Amino acid sequence: MHIAEKHKFRLGAVPMTAVRSNPASRDNSIDPDGEFPLGAPEYFFYLLFQAARQRDGFFDKALKSVDLNLAQWRSLAIIRRLETCTMSSLARYSTVERTTLTRAVDQLVSRGLVSRWTPEQDRRQVNLALSDQGEVTYGKAVEILKDRNQWVLQDIDPERLRDATRVLQKSLRRLIDDDDLALDLITFGRTVPGAVGQTDPQGREVDEVLDSL
Repeated sequence: MHIAEKHKFRLGAVPMTAVRSNPASRDNSIDPDGEFPLGAPEYFFYLLFQAARQRDGFFDKALKSVDLNLAQWRSLAIIRRLETCTMSSLARYSTVERTTLTRAVDQLVSRGLVSRWTPEQDRRQVNLALSDQGEVTYGKAVEILKDRNQWVLQDIDPERLRDATRVLQKSLRRLIDDDDLALDLITFGRTVPGAVGQTDPQGREVDEVLDSL
């Protein structure tokens, strides 16, 4: 029997139109109002993923004008925010794969943009801080970031943007079981481990902040 005939026989009486069914009929999430191609919860996270990837792709290209790649930029921004930053903290906030992150930091140190040292009291810890030249490079890069963010969000009402930000805060909170970690990520490092029960910069109890999310 000819090979094509054998394959046709194995498919039996199933018509090819049944094999190539309408993709929409296979969706496991449907918006009952018909506004979105998926149910709102699934579409929200799909768009979140796509927006992050597209934004990262843009910045990875745009940052070449200041001789940085995306991993290096994230490292600079986080190190500057934390002032004295450990590699563990950098990995937590950057979400960059550890090997890539280590390479990025090595490159920043070799270029004189970041200082790296080990404190006497804990030889296992590695501390990082921006150099004066690192501050200059950061200043150039952050203008690219701010200009692009402003362009993307220029037609968004400020209150709607704040509402969307609160949705992301609440979503992130519910994805994390550890209260200290959740607060640390949501406040972007402006808290310390064991902070539950303490107050935030606005004077609110930390557990009150978490409960509000």
